[in-house]
This record gives sequence, C-alpha cells and structure tokens, in this order.
Amino acid sequence: MKFFETCENASDDADSSAQKQGGGGDLGGWDENKSGPEGAGIPKDDKAKDELKAKEEQAALDDLLKTYGASALRNTFWKFVKMDNPDTDVLRFLRARKWDVSRAFAMMAGCMKWRLDNNVEELAENGDLGNAKIEKFLDQQRSGKTYAMGTTDNEQPICYIHVKKHLTWGQPGASMSKYVIYAMESFRLLMQPPNDKVVLLFDLTGFGLKNMDWNCILFIVKCLEAYYPESLGVLYIHNAPWIFSGIWKLLGPMLDPVVRSKVKFTKKPADLDLVPKERLLSNMGGENTNEFKFIEPEEGENDQTKDEEGKKRTWDEYMSVAKEYEQVTRKWCETKGKDEKVVQQRLLLVKKLRVAQFEHEPYYRGKTVYHRDGTIDGQGVVTWEYKQKDGEVIRHVIGRKACVATLKKEIAEIEGGADPAEVEKRIGENADNDKNAGQDDDKKDVAEGAAAGAAAGAAGGAAAAAAVDDDANEAFHEAPVASTAATEKAVNADTDKVISHDEEAAKAEPAANGQANGSANGETKGDSPNGQNAHADDKNDSDRRSLTKSGSIKSIKKPFAKLKSAVTPSKA
Repeated sequence: MKFFETCENASDDADSSAQKQGGGGDLGGWDENKSGPEGAGIPKDDKAKDELKAKEEQAALDDLLKTYGASALRNTFWKFVKMDNPDTDVLRFLRARKWDVSRAFAMMAGCMKWRLDNNVEELAENGDLGNAKIEKFLDQQRSGKTYAMGTTDNEQPICYIHVKKHLTWGQPGASMSKYVIYAMESFRLLMQPPNDKVVLLFDLTGFGLKNMDWNCILFIVKCLEAYYPESLGVLYIHNAPWIFSGIWKLLGPMLDPVVRSKVKFTKKPADLDLVPKERLLSNMGGENTNEFKFIEPEEGENDQTKDEEGKKRTWDEYMSVAKEYEQVTRKWCETKGKDEKVVQQRLLLVKKLRVAQFEHEPYYRGKTVYHRDGTIDGQGVVTWEYKQKDGEVIRHVIGRKACVATLKKEIAEIEGGADPAEVEKRIGENADNDKNAGQDDDKKDVAEGAAAGAAAGAAGGAAAAAAVDDDANEAFHEAPVASTAATEKAVNADTDKVISHDEEAAKAEPAANGQANGSANGETKGDSPNGQNAHADDKNDSDRRSLTKSGSIKSIKKPFAKLKSAVTPSKA
C-alpha cells in the first residue's frame, strides 16, 4: 500500500516535465578519481554493506519525491514494469530486502530515481541506431564481447561476456556504463514468463590484466544488486586463469551476499550444469556452432518511434489499464486476497497490461540486434536457433503461451464469461501445439516461410524458408523442454542462502564426469561446481533426461542440412 499512499496525489500526466530533465546521474557508483576497489566505497563486511544500502535507499526515496514528485514515481514504475507482471517486479525488491516493506519501497524508489537521473528509457527508445551517437557505443556492439544466445534448460537466457574482447581503456567509462544498461534492458526482452532471470556466463579464456576493468565490473554488480534485483539466475565464471584468484580475493567480499551465492566457477563444458550441450556455443566446448554477428542498424528502422500521436495513444491505453490495476490491487490488499472475484480481476488485468505494452513497444522502443536478426518478434515470441556440428539446426521457440495472440484469445473468452482456469489450460495447450501461435489469423497463410525467415535472420531468411518447405512432411525435432520441477526451482530459488568463495574456489575443478545437461545421449553424471549434485531430486532428474533425449534424436543424414523445428512451451 506504500506505493499507493505515495502516489495518492500523483498527476495523470503521462510525462512530467521534471521526468524529462534527467541530467545523467551516478552511472558508476564509484569515485572516478580513484580506480578499482578503493574507489568503490563498498564495505567488505556484509552487515556494514546492508546498513549502507539502507541509508542510501532512504536518501534516494526522499530525493526522488523532492526532485521529481509522485507522478514521476508512478510513471517511471510502469515504464520499468513494461510487459512484466507487476507483482513480479515488486517481489524482486521485497525478496532483495528480506520482506521488509519499508526498505523494499525505498529500494524501489531509489531504482526509479536512478532510471530518471540517467535517462534509461531514452537509451531503450533510441535503439542501436539512436545510440550510435554515444562514443564507441556501436564499436562495443560490433566487438561481440557481450550478447545473448539461447537459453538454459529452465528457459533462462544465456548472456555471454567474453572478457578478453574488453579493453579497460578502449572506451570512455560513461559510454561503457550506458552500454551495460542498454544490454540489460535488451536482455529483459528475452525473458518469458514465468521465468524472470538471466544467466551471465563470463568467459575468462585468454583473460589478462589489461581486461580487468574494475569500474565496469563494479557497475555491473551495482546494477544486479540495486537496479535489476533478483534478475540473476546464475553467474558462471568460466575458465578463469590462476591470476584471477588474486582478483577474486578482493572482489568476492565486495559482492552482495545474494549475488555472491549465485557465482559458480567452472572449467569444463560439463561444469555449466544448466546449459544443454546442444545449446552451448562450440567455442565454449558445446555443439552449437553459431557465432554472434552484429547486424548493423539501418536508417529509418525506428521511424515509428517518431509517431508522437501513436506513442501517446498507446501509452494512454497502457496507463488506463495500469490505473485500473492499481484500483483493483487496493481492493485486493483490503480483502487480503480472499475475494476470488478481485483475484480474477487482477489476473485478467495482468494479461491486458502485457498486451497493451506490446502494442506500445513499436512507438517507444528502438530496434535492437535481436529485432533485426528475428530473435524477437515484438509480440512476445522468442526464437533461437542452434546449429549443430553435424549440420542439424534445432529451432527453439519460447513464449507462445504468453504472446499477444494467445492473450487476446484468453481475454476475449474470460470477458465473455468463460472459466479463466479452463480457458488458460485449453488455449495454452493449443498455443503449444500451434507453430503459428503468436501471429494474427490473416498472416497464418505465410507462417511457414515467414517464421523460418525471422529465425534465420535477414541474411538467410529466404533459404531457411525454403528449407522448411522442403522438410514440410517430416516430423520436426523438439529442443529439450524445461521440466515443471526445473522451472519451479528457477522461479522459487532460495536467494537467502549465501555461499562464499575464496581463492581456492577459482582454482578448483569440480568432480564432474560425463556430459552436461542436454548432451547427445541425454545423460548427466557430474556434480555442479559448488559441489552439489546438479539434479537435486529424482523427479527433476528423470524429467530432464527423458525430455532431453527427445530433442537429440537425429534424422537420417542427407547431403544438405535441413531446418528442424522445435517448440518449448512457456510454463505460463
């Protein structure tokens, strides 16, 4: 209720004038006159870190209301939510502050102030083309040092960071910080409900001191802790050389305990316990031979964002639903969640919010590389391709249960009086089985070629479409499906558990034999890097192996590789 109390007198204006005056606030969180840990001002003691955060967050709340006002808090919050379930984002802050409502609210307000100070929404609105004006911004994109490709076996996007491609003095610090923010905002587009986390894979192959950018790594850590809390699934530090053990001795104690608990040191592909081998890039020891290629932005690709009338109309429609959601949530709080009618109203409005945001997106967000290469379709469907060493291509589609087309069908039936649970079950199952789900009915006649073309990217779209037509009469392969147990484990992870590491952890090689999850024979025998078995329970183990096998069956070999289609339904 604190949010509602603070926003009680908020203006109905979509954008306050103050909100547009973000002057570029604290991008780094460190003293730029000092380099490395000394400039970060982060206590090594966990209790002292927590006390410092509490003071900073309360000061940020006071400053936000004084500088920007309550309307800015409301508008910035809803722009932050985007296509998420609002409960998901509020819960991030509550979990991060151990269910202390006052501290969670202060933390959330601090995040909103940071977004306003640093014009985060403007970075997203500019897209790659608009951000080209930032010094060295596109150079960092072209370098391929950071990108997302594929998901783990529980549908968390895998974000690769090849540290050897980053040179500490290769770009201004402010440009690097904006690049990091933009990357995190882009990665959010790849998360599909119910999963709300990403996996960061720091590849330290070839790492040297010239690549150790303290300011950058501390800014990433600050973002994960304060501005995108509870968004990290696992942080792998892969193939770290011996020199990194000394760096970790300094860095480890500076990390938030929750972030530190999610760090895993790995050496072999099998140690990357959540990444199926057919999805892991071949340069990391996997079977996926894809390589990241930055497709250059083109003039005019963001022209729709210049349509101010369309932007205002779709934003007003979104905020109309958001305000209705606020009113219903007040009732939900007052009835302590026991009024079933109110509960169902909230669930329906969550669907409407997601649809409204996707309808607003083209007028608001500039194109990213994931738009241009067809990974995201702008309607809630994410498509990955895993090109195998033997030439097979596995097509992996996520998000059909929560895409715009599916949600519109559900909304129409629920508002017509149908039972919500029955509607979700029936339409959700249909979406899983319909490879054209996510498209409007009048576009389905070109679905085969268009879907394959988008998945293959602009350069190879026509060839991929032809491959689908050539392969139309054959059963298509399924990529490994995340089991219910795996999904629940990802969503309900115990973030309170703290696992500390010292320099020995950086050197240690886990006792893992056999292959990683999702390998060709579907067997997993190794232990996870922290010494715990990768399969915590028999049900999870059995589900993963049986489903992984179905995704690894190879067709009879032919002279040319054919596109194999696979669908992984979201556990909506």
